[in-house]
Amino acid sequence: MKKITFIACGLLMIMAGCTKNNITQLGDVVSGAQIKLIHVAPGVPALDGFINGAKVTPNALVSVTDNGLPISINTGYVYTGVFPGSNYSNIASGNTTIKIQASSPVPVLKSAQTVAAGATISTLTQATADGTSYSVFTIGLPGGTTNGLTSKIVEDKFPAAEKNKAYVRFANMVPNGGAYDLVGTYTPTGGAATTKTISTGTTYSNLTDFIAVDVNPASTTGYIFQMKAAGTATNFGTALGSATTPTQLTPGRYYTVIGRGLASNYNVPGTAIVLRSTARPTVPASTEPEIYFNPAGLVLYTNK
Repeated sequence: MKKITFIACGLLMIMAGCTKNNITQLGDVVSGAQIKLIHVAPGVPALDGFINGAKVTPNALVSVTDNGLPISINTGYVYTGVFPGSNYSNIASGNTTIKIQASSPVPVLKSAQTVAAGATISTLTQATADGTSYSVFTIGLPGGTTNGLTSKIVEDKFPAAEKNKAYVRFANMVPNGGAYDLVGTYTPTGGAATTKTISTGTTYSNLTDFIAVDVNPASTTGYIFQMKAAGTATNFGTALGSATTPTQLTPGRYYTVIGRGLASNYNVPGTAIVLRSTARPTVPASTEPEIYFNPAGLVLYTNK
């Protein structure tokens, strides 16, 4: 069994300094490879991740509603969850086997779930090399014959960082939607709000490369991100950030913006479960589990 270690994220988030326009990060690994796990399969319970046979994802206490009653369960990483939350897990390079399975919550849930506890969702084998980084996205529709539940591994390739740029890639993970553009609005120091199209026409399950976007050289810069139906001005889903609380990007950092949720309701085959493309009602509160509700929108995590 290969040894798996976890990198201290506090150290990894420190930038060692810069020469001219290039930024060097202490998180850059030269020995071993790096792995990150992301759950973006709508309506699917929490997950456990295994690398080379060893469980690497921790359990956490999560508040849910089960049969109309609020309870807390001990379970794996939930929908839109990322592990590790900062940077990557360091692993020995070579042939790396990654298994993703549905977590087994404690206590056991009474509400119907789209995937049985303990069921294996995917097993992937990836040849990894020293200094490389990979993201494993669990995606798709449970029980679906089109865009069904699976996992996808991608190698994360980071362009050299500059002090007046941040780097954003867009991942379209809406399994019953179309192609989408990603648009960003920002206000540079001393300037006016500027809107730019960051990427165009990204189809389901695909990711763009990391794309340089403008930020203030010495500080964070607030962005508002919005998905739009490809080639149109029509917004799709909720924006990420607002004029009063924009999403902050830091010079020299790399971010993944994920389009998540459902474009329309989805009936899970062989069950009475309907995954809804609307938000869970709060007044009156719905008795259906939270995972049944998957409105479209954007989420973001920091790669490094």
